[in-house]
Amino acid sequence: MDLLDIFKNLVAIDSPSFEEDRVALFVEQKLLASGFSTRYDEAGNLYGYLEGEGNALLLNTHMDTVDLAVGARVVVEDGIIRSDGTTALGADDKAAVAALLHALEKVVSEDRKHPPLVVLFTTAEETGLAGAKQVDRSLLDGVAFGYTFDASGPVGGAIIQASWHDRLDVVIGGKAAHAGFKPEEGVSAIRIGSEAIAAMHLLRIDEETTANVGSFVAPGATNVVNAEATISFEARSLDEEKIDKQIAHMVEILEEKAASAGGTVHVHHHRLYEGYRHQADTPVVKRFIEACDVLKIPVELKRTQGGSDANIFNGLGIPTLTCSVGYENAHSKEEHIPLVELERLASLIEEIIVG
Repeated sequence: MDLLDIFKNLVAIDSPSFEEDRVALFVEQKLLASGFSTRYDEAGNLYGYLEGEGNALLLNTHMDTVDLAVGARVVVEDGIIRSDGTTALGADDKAAVAALLHALEKVVSEDRKHPPLVVLFTTAEETGLAGAKQVDRSLLDGVAFGYTFDASGPVGGAIIQASWHDRLDVVIGGKAAHAGFKPEEGVSAIRIGSEAIAAMHLLRIDEETTANVGSFVAPGATNVVNAEATISFEARSLDEEKIDKQIAHMVEILEEKAASAGGTVHVHHHRLYEGYRHQADTPVVKRFIEACDVLKIPVELKRTQGGSDANIFNGLGIPTLTCSVGYENAHSKEEHIPLVELERLASLIEEIIVG
């Protein structure tokens, strides 16, 4: 099966988040045909193993797509692969899945030397890296470093720095009172929250750090001083010290405003994922650059405020680089990928493997 046919077959199998079983079966069959052993974890993540020489290499893509890609039909016109315009294409991340499967088939069929390979096809990436967050670290023992193929832009791009991402879920407690007869006896949770938000440094903090209010919910009647409000915040930064400082600032303001008004505040702080930073001379980056050089692919080392499965693997102590797949306009009906980019990605993965 050629590369484009693999991609078409994958797109024809709907796989919104948490419904990846049929795609996993297709992928597993291809892995088994190439001599891999396979297994699943409790999250439905699919692992494949192939023996080799040296330190093990991790190769990762995700199997789910956004809901908009359900029912996608592939159209190839003037060298561009797109949907029929009624759905997203699902090239995020099925282009990477197809390219990885094709590269593995070639390496095995041509009997090329390679290190031990661990391939990991995750579930529910689009819902906040849910599958990767449940990866069993013991199933990745022996991996020296790895590559996640899941970023937009031309092949040859690589994200060497990605942000830390935190969330605050806040419940503010006030005291109910009749707003017309005795408002002075009440403590307004809405007022506490509003004053706290107004006092915070939010949105663009600096070139590496952002913070935002996502929601403010305080249902109630107009004649009652509101007694409870829930607010969600997020912060991101390419620097761990900066995100910790920003979170501390937000929590401090919330506590101050609640205390001064006679209310309460409960803050649940989640670290959604760790950030990472790789220098250009580290093995994971050097192998990528060398593979691009062999194929004469221009290299662009980038940073992002977003996250991918690579953030999770880096947090587990496995240096992992996120690599561009070649698609554009992901998650939209305009999503597309040039056929030449899909072919270039497969060649690059093959070169990374044997490099």
